[in-house]
Amino acid sequence: MAGCRTAVSNIIMAIVVFLTLEFITPLFKYTPNAILAAIIISAVISLIDFDAVCLIWKIDKFDFVACMGAFFGVVFVSVEIGLLIAVRIMKPAR
Repeated sequence: MAGCRTAVSNIIMAIVVFLTLEFITPLFKYTPNAILAAIIISAVISLIDFDAVCLIWKIDKFDFVACMGAFFGVVFVSVEIGLLIAVRIMKPAR
């Protein structure tokens, strides 16, 4: 998303992320959880692709139900539960 075009940019990005986690993370120790949650939500909101969801709805309603099940499972419970919901919807018991 930064507009980089070479593999070296991935190495530099990994180093910057490592250094940030190593040296700046302790500064967030006394930050309230509500503020940290707001930071995470504002960063993650751009990852949701509404156009893709609409496309899935138009192409296959069953896949849409699995997508929404996984999404709400991850948002409200945990990543593992969201994945289990999606897999269970896609492969019903016989």
